[in-house]
Amino acid sequence: MSTATIKCPNCGGGLRFDPDSQKSVCEFCLSEFTSLELARISEAIEQKASEQEQDRSAHQEADAQAHLQGYVCNSCGAEVVTDETTSATFCYYCHNPILLTSRLSGDFRPTKIIPFTFDREKATASFLKWAKSKRFVPREFYSQSQLEKITGMYIPYWMADLKADVDYAGTGTNKRVWRVGNTEYTENKVFRIERQGTIDVDHVHEVAIRKIDKGLINSISPYDETKTQPFSMTYLSGFFAEKYDIDKQEVQPTIENRAHQYAANLIQDAIGAYDKVDLERSRLDLSVKQWDYTLLPAWVLTYLYKGKTYIYAVNGQTGKSYGELPVDTAKLGLSSGIIALIILVLAVLGGFFLW
Repeated sequence: MSTATIKCPNCGGGLRFDPDSQKSVCEFCLSEFTSLELARISEAIEQKASEQEQDRSAHQEADAQAHLQGYVCNSCGAEVVTDETTSATFCYYCHNPILLTSRLSGDFRPTKIIPFTFDREKATASFLKWAKSKRFVPREFYSQSQLEKITGMYIPYWMADLKADVDYAGTGTNKRVWRVGNTEYTENKVFRIERQGTIDVDHVHEVAIRKIDKGLINSISPYDETKTQPFSMTYLSGFFAEKYDIDKQEVQPTIENRAHQYAANLIQDAIGAYDKVDLERSRLDLSVKQWDYTLLPAWVLTYLYKGKTYIYAVNGQTGKSYGELPVDTAKLGLSSGIIALIILVLAVLGGFFLW
């Protein structure tokens, strides 16, 4: 399997993308480079990956059957085994960031990416702020050894831009009833409704990998899609990344249903509120203008407590955190006991004053 490390042009050390400066940083000579400055290196890596991709078809069948696959680190020569969907990782021996270029080329080359803006320190602080706002969380949950497990990961999404052609026509009626003495009056005002045009529904996305809990990841949305960048391998260096294993045809119905609901709500807002609506035409035709295979950033943390594994996610762009927090039964019992004691004391005092 072909691999690559984006190395510092000055000293040859492995570069890592820094969310704070939005630059690739060398930890050895402390040089910093923008993605534009590293474009030539990145293009050379992608060109080599593209050439290797042409030879990959002969090994596709064997590749598809293997759940764990090995690669050789091009910095230290060590062989490391990785998951079949991993496209960016680290060498377990020399700790250099590794890009599995064969999983980032051809059909698996992303078109867009939202870079991390929350680094490990900011993500940890955001997660702790969220967790500490909840009650009865075990004290050891906040230990440094636990928080060190937080991992930055790019998650694959299918993102679509859609167009909705709209043709609505009919009438809307508002009814008013009032009385004067013994006489009841009814007024019906009828309005003509016509709405034609096109609605653009952009950046509708859906998770494109099976092993990620969709509910967990969707709970840290939304992302600011206006910050989307053209894909460059330099953004991946220093983070884990996954490639998709769900084809866009599989998620297309979900994306279209979401876009249809959004467009229908806009149409309803444009029509306005009537007591009664009679539609002669209600056409809403959706079509996909563009698909983008997109990587979105998240920090992921797993925690084992009393035999149960808890998984948390932090939005790598906004810091929004989500997950099911464990409950310290001792804390809960103590709190319940104190509340019960307070109620008992109040009851006794209340009875004393009654007497």
